[in-house]
Amino acid sequence: MAIKLEEGRVKQAVDSLLEMFASGNLPEKVARTFINARAGYGRPSDKWSLGNKLLMLIAGTEDARGYQQWREAGRQVKKGAKAFYILAPMTRKVIQKVIDPETGEEKQEEKAICTGFKGVPVFRYEDTEGKPLPQADYSPPELPPLYEVARRFGVEVKYLPFAGQAAGAFRPGQKQVILYSHDVDVFFHELAHAVHNTIRPLKGGQHRDQEIVAETVACVLCELYGAKGYLWHGWEYIKHYAGQDPKTALKAIMAVLGEVEEVLSRIFEAAGMTADRKA
Repeated sequence: MAIKLEEGRVKQAVDSLLEMFASGNLPEKVARTFINARAGYGRPSDKWSLGNKLLMLIAGTEDARGYQQWREAGRQVKKGAKAFYILAPMTRKVIQKVIDPETGEEKQEEKAICTGFKGVPVFRYEDTEGKPLPQADYSPPELPPLYEVARRFGVEVKYLPFAGQAAGAFRPGQKQVILYSHDVDVFFHELAHAVHNTIRPLKGGQHRDQEIVAETVACVLCELYGAKGYLWHGWEYIKHYAGQDPKTALKAIMAVLGEVEEVLSRIFEAAGMTADRKA
């Protein structure tokens, strides 16, 4: 009976959402927020360029350092571990003649210029052993609704400082949801990916239908939980993948609505099971 009641609420929320999308009458958007690195928990990679941070994430880690940096942190690179390479600028100092804006006099000034880049070997945290590193907890003061559902599906949820890429990510192979924002719609979006992956294995990267399913589920959940300020972002996200024309975007949603409803059904079924266990 409880599940049928939820199905009724979900249908009402879906209808309300589609009506808002069709009319363009959306609640005013809220500001986006991202998690900043916490002072006192310094990783060398926090100061890296966006490109090098992406290389680190592609290597499958959130912390990578040089051999000596790991030794200074009390850890040793495991025997046989292979490094991956980030790019560091090569600089040299030159003397330039400049005009003092106040006196108009010519003077010489030393300046460092970039002459190229070199590869620097770094090792993943997972390829080291030794002293535990200090851990910063980036979780929000209050966990989002349905947080336990992720665990119900065996998915770990981690909050980390924003590294310049997407606000969140789902890693099917590691069964992890990584969140770089405390915004509730980001969690709902990645939770939708995780549950969608139980219906059919998701393709790697960002694919049109997968993203539309995840964002539509997130919007429905925002509507159900009263987080209306995120619907504007959701509609823009869907249009980005479906085409900026609202009619085309609505057709794209309707084409995957069956999968959206199945994802929502599984989420609420898992939520009901969690509630039963707590009772």
